[in-house]
Amino acid sequence: MERERPGPILVTGANSGFGLATSLRLAERGWTVWGTARSEAKAGQLRDAARELGVSDRVYPLVLDVSDHQALQRAWLDLPDFYGVVNNAGYSELGAVEDVSPEQAKAQLDVNLVAPAVVSSCALPGMRRRGSGRIIMVSSVAGRAAVLPLSAWYHASKFGLEALSDVLRVEVAAFGVQVAIVEPGFFKTSLGDKARERVADRRAQNDSPYAAAYRRVAQALEWVESIAPPPDEVARTIVSAIEARRPLRRYVVGLDAWATLTTQPFTPRPLTDFSMQWMAGLFGNRGS
Repeated sequence: MERERPGPILVTGANSGFGLATSLRLAERGWTVWGTARSEAKAGQLRDAARELGVSDRVYPLVLDVSDHQALQRAWLDLPDFYGVVNNAGYSELGAVEDVSPEQAKAQLDVNLVAPAVVSSCALPGMRRRGSGRIIMVSSVAGRAAVLPLSAWYHASKFGLEALSDVLRVEVAAFGVQVAIVEPGFFKTSLGDKARERVADRRAQNDSPYAAAYRRVAQALEWVESIAPPPDEVARTIVSAIEARRPLRRYVVGLDAWATLTTQPFTPRPLTDFSMQWMAGLFGNRGS
């Protein structure tokens, strides 16, 4: 039975992974969903999935690159007042700090950190008019535990998103707007595919002193992807955070995420560092 919903929801990065699963689940539960994708082809993936599920009348694909902040602000003039936004779009600029260019680092921060702030800023006037709203930030366990070698900029973007979300939650509470952070561990999403592409690009740079580490990390990514669960559990959590009367400030999703955050406070940092070095094969490079 469909329930009356207080307004539409915007989901960024809605053509795959968490965004696609969340958009479809919301539509199944009677929400009207606008989903962003960076190209018409990717928007077609959302459109086809909604049609196959029989919810295409409640799903509106929107071709929009959320990292183009000016285009995002212009597009917002033609969009409805949203009850909720799910800031899901993101990727991992995998590479050693030394190998990642300033342009690549800025692009990582633009998509993973600045874009959620711009989307939220655009949505807030409409939420204030409604007197209520919900902002969901899809972060990561990597936003609270820096344990992934060659992922410094991804960690930085997610740590920043956690801090931004904590401050935003306080700023908008008086307007009836609630902010929740979702922190998944490893799941089968396009994030892993994009990370592997970047590993392949880095490995092509044969002169990199981190070449061995890229090989090890590529192998680790393939293994993790082979056992990672589908994104449905994360989608259920996001929908729960939208529909709950009093959402939690943070939702940790996945056994690996729980294990990481539970053990981290009690694990000496030298041991964590050694484990990271061992996993990535970051030994024997002195003098390179």
